Amino acid sequence: MNLAQVDFQQLRIKHILYKSKVRSMLYGGAFDEAFFSRLGPVSIWFTTIGLVRYINESEIRELAKVHQEMDSITLNLYRLYKNGKIDEAHEGLRNVEKQSERFLALLLLLEDRLKEV
Repeated sequence: MNLAQVDFQQLRIKHILYKSKVRSMLYGGAFDEAFFSRLGPVSIWFTTIGLVRYINESEIRELAKVHQEMDSITLNLYRLYKNGKIDEAHEGLRNVEKQSERFLALLLLLEDRLKEV
């Protein structure tokens, strides 16, 4: 396994953890403000690895953008949940899932392309 594969596997795991934390928060778990900020593991991966080692790869910038969009969606869902609009917040998980599918598809595309190099 080359370095890129290890890096992308780490990102994939962090992304899955992110989705799990979103789901947990919307079903009664605590809101972890640091986790859903620039100090969260996915954001830190981008600033320390993704946008350093892979800055010349167009997909990496798109992945960072998709993650930022997920952060915005997540914060909106948290606001809904906190304001008692729990059903709306739960329905909003579909948007998180759509973004996640987009994120994972981009990640796979990048990973496959860099395997060939």
